Amino acid sequence: MLEKLLEVLNGTGYPFKEYRWDHRPAAPYGTAQLEGGAASVAADDTIIHQGIRASVDLYAPNALSSYPTTVQNALNGVFAWRLNSVQYEDDARLVHYEWIVEAEAI
Repeated sequence: MLEKLLEVLNGTGYPFKEYRWDHRPAAPYGTAQLEGGAASVAADDTIIHQGIRASVDLYAPNALSSYPTTVQNALNGVFAWRLNSVQYEDDARLVHYEWIVEAEAI
């Protein structure tokens, strides 16, 4: 899932990387990381559908931009997602958007 998620996110034209940046690029940029399992369905003592959850973080220079819409449009039709939070990062002076993304693992 993470490989496909990063492929979709990097298709936005903004740089995305797994977990963190050693040297952050100029904003906008982002990260994606696996968070764990999501909803599952069992039948006959076997899990037949298992979801997996990831988070996507975008750091943008201001809140009045199309950056989050571009990310959401990229996720549409590929992953289930929800915008989890938007906050201002004082130290970095960037707006931080966080999405929770889910996909079927099996």
